[in-house]
Order: sequence, then C-alpha cells, then structure tokens
Amino acid sequence: MVILSGHAINQAKERKISPKKIVSAIENPTKVLSQGDNRYKAVKLTRRRNKKYLLVVVYDAIDSVKEVVTAFVTSKINKYL
Repeated sequence: MVILSGHAINQAKERKISPKKIVSAIENPTKVLSQGDNRYKAVKLTRRRNKKYLLVVVYDAIDSVKEVVTAFVTSKINKYL
C-alpha cells in the first residue's frame, strides 16, 4: 500500500506530479536506492514535452506500507541513474 504524507501531497501539487505517477514510480521503478533505515529513493525515467526526465520519489517502507515523503522531477538523469 502506498500513502502520501501531507508534505508529499503539497509538493506533488506544486510540481504538477499526479499521485498515479508517484505510485507508478514506486511499483515499477527504473532504479531503487537505499537511503538508510527504511528510506528509499525510487527513480523512474519519464518524458515531458518530448524530453527525458526522471521522476524521483523518496519514501519510507515499513512492512507493506510505503509512505511517500516527497517527489520531484529532474533532468539530471546521470546524477540519479
């Protein structure tokens, strides 16, 4: 189960990222990086206006629950992959 924190909801709205895309990045990531105790960064290659970008989603995983902390889109593909 994926849930979004209040901060993640606000950031997603501000950055024009749909909750559906956030869930998709977690469920079908291009790459997942461990960030420490129960925290992960899922990155997914995506396109916007015919350009390649990465959707980066930071989340905490406890048991079967994944709580999204924040999400953002970046063009710095090599930095995250």
